Amino acid sequence: MKNRLLQFGTLAICTTLTVISSTSIEQILPNNDNTAVAQTAEEGISRQVYQKASPATVTVQTKRGHGSGFVVSQDGLIITNAHVIKPSPSQQENYNPHDFPSVVTVVFADGRKVAADVLGFGRDGLDLAILKIHNQKNLTTLPLAKVGAASVGDRIFALGTPLHTDFKNSFTQGNITRINSADGEIEHDARIMGGNSGGPLLNTQGQVVGVNRAGIGELNTGMNFAISVSQVHSFIAAARRKDVSSIPTIFKPKEKPNPTTISLNGRVINGNLGKNRLIRDNGSFVNLYQFQGRTGQQVVIEMNSQMFNPVLILYQITSDGKHKEVAQGIDKGPGDLNSQIVTTLPEDGVYLIFASSLDPGETGNYILQANTKP
Repeated sequence: MKNRLLQFGTLAICTTLTVISSTSIEQILPNNDNTAVAQTAEEGISRQVYQKASPATVTVQTKRGHGSGFVVSQDGLIITNAHVIKPSPSQQENYNPHDFPSVVTVVFADGRKVAADVLGFGRDGLDLAILKIHNQKNLTTLPLAKVGAASVGDRIFALGTPLHTDFKNSFTQGNITRINSADGEIEHDARIMGGNSGGPLLNTQGQVVGVNRAGIGELNTGMNFAISVSQVHSFIAAARRKDVSSIPTIFKPKEKPNPTTISLNGRVINGNLGKNRLIRDNGSFVNLYQFQGRTGQQVVIEMNSQMFNPVLILYQITSDGKHKEVAQGIDKGPGDLNSQIVTTLPEDGVYLIFASSLDPGETGNYILQANTKP
């Protein structure tokens, strides 16, 4: 009897261990069926967003390159970035409305190419442009999300034409990583590259939450930026009222310098170095003076100030409009930090005096004199 009890006890223990071991393994191992279902659901959302958005996402081509865009009305309104539509680099400093293309080419996902008029650009530096394809009635459109619908952590998708037109409708995904409280700009980590500019940033419902405009780093650091949908709503409303700019306001044309003309007669010029748009590379403000000089003429230029350390630079304006440095000022003497130029002019022509300060941001009154040596 004792042996039978022992045998029964051993069997019971083994059975118990078997049950415990079986339960532990089930708890430890992942449920592959549930994981597969979750992956399938996520893939399903991605596919639905792509299938919904792809027909309404376009490539915007200009003579300078390309960007992306998307259709927002069945009759052919398209949104893109203003910087996608721009003049050649040589024209950006002194552009006029005729430098920007009035017509661009729009390429759909199925390869169709159509012309689109450039209706206008965002005001006050807003990097948006609106295009119009004519004679359209039933284009596939992308709906805009409600203002404030996007939140940090939301899953998002980017669609566009990165790097080359052969890569149209490339689809990436990520999450919103930050929202700027000032203007609603969205920071996200969905991979975008050059050419994605103007393309839509989409939520899981396939609605536009932003317009991709930039990313940090050539190889993409995961810090990418999109204009908020609230600004897109406002811009479209303004465009329908025809309250848009005829040129992109993101470009700030440089003001042509307007030097003060002086004579080499030794007259005392009372000047003030103040904050203005003329700034040297080191951040110092500049006032400009010009005079007519002759070959072999010896000139003396002096700049004195008790408020900052003066700097003088003399340039010759060449026949092609460029500036050629002739001389730089030096201190007038030991302990005297005021600036002086004594030089002989190499040619007949117009000369330009840069009156500035040694350190950036300095301002104050000064006296300038320009004279010839007998």
